[in-house]
Amino acid sequence: MPRVFIGLAAALVCVSGCGEDIRALGPTPAGEGIVIYMHADFSGPSQSLNLDVADLRKVEGSCTSGAEGEVPTWSECVSSVKVNPGWVAVLYHKANYQGDNVKLSSDTANLRDLRGPCKDTFNDCAVSIRVIRQ
Repeated sequence: MPRVFIGLAAALVCVSGCGEDIRALGPTPAGEGIVIYMHADFSGPSQSLNLDVADLRKVEGSCTSGAEGEVPTWSECVSSVKVNPGWVAVLYHKANYQGDNVKLSSDTANLRDLRGPCKDTFNDCAVSIRVIRQ
């Protein structure tokens, strides 16, 4: 049975035994935090967040490099972000809130429109995210 870690109003659920394994993010109450989307214009798979994520490579998501047996994650997979009122998101290009970053205080339908370190945009570029209540 998976172990569950509860922090703030969300949960991290271990996918296979905990430690350095890939984790699934638990539910986020409606109206809290942000929603990340795999595709532009708020389409495709999505994940609500109301807490910081230091390394999206360790969070179960929707993207893979195509390697056999690879568990999909959210790393370098975010293309649009909805920001609930009273919240801010800061997307970082590297794990542990390092590297180039972009601060979002409103919905952003296409991260390709924001300059960043990934082919000159922030599309499919985020590796960590801070989610801040204002």
